[in-house]
Amino acid sequence: MLEKVKGLFRRDEEQAGGGRPSARLVDALKVLAVESPGLADRAVAYVHRGEGPEVLLELEALRGGDVEALLGRPGQSGIYSWTTPAQDERLKAAVPGWTSAKAVTARSNLYTLSDSVTIPELVRLGRVLSAVSSEVDRERPADPRWLTVLVNDMSRRANDRRKGRNGKQTPDRWTPDLLVALAVEGGVPEADAPAVVLRELFERPTSSGWASRHLGPALLGGPARDFVVAHVDVATQALPGVSAAGRTELVELLAPDPAATDALAPLLARLAADTSKGVREAAVAAVAQLPGERQREILTPLLTALPPSRLGTVVTRLAQVDGGLADLERAAEQSTGARATLLRDTVERARVLDAAQEDEPTIDVPPYEPLPETVLGDEFVQAARAAIDTALERARAEQAAHPGKGKGDDGWPRWRRQAVEQDLKELPGITDDDLRVFAAFLSGTSTRRPGGVAMRRLSAPGVFSRLPGITLLHRLRLQANEARGHSERFGWYRLNEGDMLDVDLRVLDEALRRIGRDDSEALIDELYFSTWWAMDTVTPENAWPHYAGRLDRLAAALDDRERTYGTTKPARALAVLAQLPHVPRRFLPRLTELALGEGRTYRATAQAALSTHPGVRGLAEQGLGNGRSEVRRTAAEWLARLGDADAVPALRAALAKERSEVVRAALLTSLESLGEDISVDLAPALLLAEATKGLRSKAPVSMAWFDLDSLPDARWAADGSPVDPAILRWWVVLAVKLKDPSGAGLLERYLSLLQEEDRARLGSHVLSAWVAQDTRNPSAQESEAHATAGAQQRYDQYQAWAKRSPEYYSVEASKTVEDHHRDLYREHQATYLGSAVKDKGMLALTVAMPGGELAATFQRYTKAHVGRRAQTEALVQALAANGQPAAIQELLAVSRRFRQATVQETAQRLAAELADRRGWTADQLADRTVQTAGFEDDGLLHLDLGSREYVGRITPAFTLELTSDAGKVVKALPAARAQDDPELVSAAKKQLTASRKELKAVVALQTQRLYEAMCVGRTWTAQEWQEYLLGHPVMSRLVERLVWVENPGTDEARPFRPDGGALVDADDEDVELGAGSTVGLAHAVLLGPDATAAWAAHLADYEVAPLFAQLDVATPDVPAGATKIDDHKGWFSDSFSIRGRATKRGYTRSQAEDAGWFSAYTKSFASAGIVVQIEFTGSFVPEENIAAAVTALTFERTGRGSGRGTARIADLPPVLVAEAYRDYVAVAGAGVFDPDWERKSQY
Repeated sequence: MLEKVKGLFRRDEEQAGGGRPSARLVDALKVLAVESPGLADRAVAYVHRGEGPEVLLELEALRGGDVEALLGRPGQSGIYSWTTPAQDERLKAAVPGWTSAKAVTARSNLYTLSDSVTIPELVRLGRVLSAVSSEVDRERPADPRWLTVLVNDMSRRANDRRKGRNGKQTPDRWTPDLLVALAVEGGVPEADAPAVVLRELFERPTSSGWASRHLGPALLGGPARDFVVAHVDVATQALPGVSAAGRTELVELLAPDPAATDALAPLLARLAADTSKGVREAAVAAVAQLPGERQREILTPLLTALPPSRLGTVVTRLAQVDGGLADLERAAEQSTGARATLLRDTVERARVLDAAQEDEPTIDVPPYEPLPETVLGDEFVQAARAAIDTALERARAEQAAHPGKGKGDDGWPRWRRQAVEQDLKELPGITDDDLRVFAAFLSGTSTRRPGGVAMRRLSAPGVFSRLPGITLLHRLRLQANEARGHSERFGWYRLNEGDMLDVDLRVLDEALRRIGRDDSEALIDELYFSTWWAMDTVTPENAWPHYAGRLDRLAAALDDRERTYGTTKPARALAVLAQLPHVPRRFLPRLTELALGEGRTYRATAQAALSTHPGVRGLAEQGLGNGRSEVRRTAAEWLARLGDADAVPALRAALAKERSEVVRAALLTSLESLGEDISVDLAPALLLAEATKGLRSKAPVSMAWFDLDSLPDARWAADGSPVDPAILRWWVVLAVKLKDPSGAGLLERYLSLLQEEDRARLGSHVLSAWVAQDTRNPSAQESEAHATAGAQQRYDQYQAWAKRSPEYYSVEASKTVEDHHRDLYREHQATYLGSAVKDKGMLALTVAMPGGELAATFQRYTKAHVGRRAQTEALVQALAANGQPAAIQELLAVSRRFRQATVQETAQRLAAELADRRGWTADQLADRTVQTAGFEDDGLLHLDLGSREYVGRITPAFTLELTSDAGKVVKALPAARAQDDPELVSAAKKQLTASRKELKAVVALQTQRLYEAMCVGRTWTAQEWQEYLLGHPVMSRLVERLVWVENPGTDEARPFRPDGGALVDADDEDVELGAGSTVGLAHAVLLGPDATAAWAAHLADYEVAPLFAQLDVATPDVPAGATKIDDHKGWFSDSFSIRGRATKRGYTRSQAEDAGWFSAYTKSFASAGIVVQIEFTGSFVPEENIAAAVTALTFERTGRGSGRGTARIADLPPVLVAEAYRDYVAVAGAGVFDPDWERKSQY
């Protein structure tokens, strides 16, 4: 075998090892000439004939330098390598016309073309590359370093070549057998070579990332699987020693082949007992594909051999196999301790569920309608012709505007010139016959396709999306054609526009089969299980009827262990199971493991999937007796969510014997949620006993910073008696242990036992301490010392770096030592000395503090500490739990617009849950919790001083105007008189201060909310509008400054506005709202020109200053199917001017990408699920003022990545489009159109 393999890489005997080296070898090492002209020649001579091995010592001296970089860092396995401009210039000077990229290509040719290299040459080449490599990924002391370097380099280069145009012509010569031949040639004993090669194949870098799978296309596949099977004994001994990532990849290689899986049962059994949870799960998932008896043979011996901590996956698998429960029972009888408990619990859970549902009912699925065939006729052909002709005319006009054909500095970028030239070459050749063929192909009436150019140009999104009559079936045909022969992936993202994919997956499956795809089920799996495509569109409700008949595919997804970007297969599978009329028995063991396991990732979704099973309460009750406290707590919380009062006896029994304070808290919370009176459990004496016991245990180390003795005093609400300080101290410790900032449940109940002012003071104290700890910064003296110590060093460092790479470091090198001192001082002052995120649970104690104070603290924190995402989310949870109007309004503001998407999503979820608990929508919650700023129903703020009363009014400028008891306008309340009540005066002053702040906040927030309501077309019932807007003391002042419409969007639509308690139309006629009417905000695009003019005149006559513009905006003309507006593309100014205009209109910078790059300003309209994007040529963070131009206006659906989920403009509320367009034009108005904008823009 070795001789056969060597023959693949041997030239004629006359040439092998003698004569002249191949040109490819010379090219591969040519970059060595940057060090000396003869170094490359000596290295080639060594590789070719073995002459002069001392050259390796020369190369070792060059490690970490330019040569290693110019060779592409051969020892590293990552997919990226780079060189500096200085290194490129050095190579260019040493070898004119040569580049690092050419050297890498030469090595790629050397590896993939067999007549270029011999086995001995490859060994010596590996030694050369090893000599120059400073870092070698996957290096192992016991194995040859040169072989690892060679494989690292080969796998990267060969994979790159396979991706190129000649990839199909490249034979698979790099096999495990070749590696054996190389190892033996390099001095490894033949008996040891298979073990070395196995480690080489499956060892992975210690760091995670794309590099972990770099061997896949080149070496891992059928030959590698066969090699492992052929050396099963060696593999069983050698492979468990490689990294966990490598062991997992080994299992994934074997899993698709049942024969290999069966043959390697000893190895899989060992991996099923692995120390890595991921490896164990992968191994058991591979075994699961074998017949049940074979699974039992492999896994049952592990029941008594494995440590209990590693048994979970094996036990769950056996519970799903016929006869497996009996194996578990027998093993339990032979076991003791934790092993016996685990085995018995698994068996008991299975018995509970089986007893509750003896027969497996069938799953009935609803019928569905296949996509209809729609024939595209003359209208389509004519529109396509017009689109092609328009593009051609545009290209001709652009060429005419640049007669110099892009030569010189004429403002015509090369890429644009080439695109125009391609248009002029290709578009005239598209005939009407091509268009008719294209229409027939899309319609399914013909399998003939247009020519390659016509097909490509007609299917381009810019053309295709504008053609009339296109249906989902047409798009599927087009995408099937584009995916043909190019990729294993199907471009679902191209179809993810609007609600196009919001269909029953059976519809898509049938359509794919109809158009000739025999891989429809795999394509549907890719669509549903990958977040990369359309997770937000393809819902579990649309997926379950499809997977109800494909339970094997669902089971595979539930057990999926693949760690790839965009994959959440188990979560998506659980969501489908939750939709099924009942959970099939085969899934129950796995679901119970997830539902009552210590892992939190899938716990809630697994419990939701089991919620309809008749035995679910018994299952949860069984968890109350588990030996692990986390499982008992999980079971108690689950019973609370199930809401079955029959669980009370089991919870009471568990509480009576529970010793864990955290679990006791969960049990008490569950009991109260089920209607049980727990007041007897909350008696002060019992609480003190519990606190005394709890404080005996060590508090979490993370909260050592918190001074438990500094807590304020408190009194019981029942009798005013003092609360023992130990109880308050324990509540803080318990809150940290519970790790739940929401305070829902027991802690909220505990706080309700205190007097109102005391629980408010306790929450304020804890919040202040938490924020102070989380935001601690160095003192001025510490930062001064830090800057003094490092300034000269940083100066010297940048001077040295600038000499090597001036293009990167010249700016920093131009700074003085004093400049660096200032930078270091500022940077050190901004560092955080601590973090309180591990103690976020103590925020639960803010549940009873004043909501306004909590909201204000949140605002200050998020403004000053932008990067503290986890802490911000914890504070958002505290806002939701607090539930007071000010806190709710702040929560809703975050849910509508926030700089961090994950925080905004958290706020949206919590707001929806809060509204749902109260039986409202999120909008209704917002309406019903608007603060009054202390103003009463008469619209006045009454401030009682005892002997007199001062009154506050809202001015037209929405400020608070204060008048004395004599009717005189004053700026502040006076000092107390002798006849005044001092306490009332003090309270009045506090109220006045609070009212001024709250009024300002309410006006700003509610103006923004009303503007969004106008944009998205929100309506109110007439009753709710009158009660919560017109009848609100502050909101009424806002709504009076706006024009409204009764029954918008109907023939009965009637505009009006509030005026002094009445409702009037533009002609001053009274308007009376009908009992069943709806009310919405008016806008010019809805009113029409005549009504708009009438209302503009009406407002001017009455000198009403609108709260915001409603009557001076129009909708732009947009082509059908368009997804962007770019009529101000190329309006040129600078990045700071664009930023200033955008932020003034409420836009924020888009998410920064690599190196801090961003290219849009965004505004979120959460209630419509839309983010408006004003795109420009881009800038970097931190920002400098650079030349920039506005490009386009787009609308992205929330929850999607860039470029996916872009909404069609025709599908959006017209007011939203009009307002966004107005912003787009205003931002573009920072400059003027410049034909040379692309050249002048910095990016």
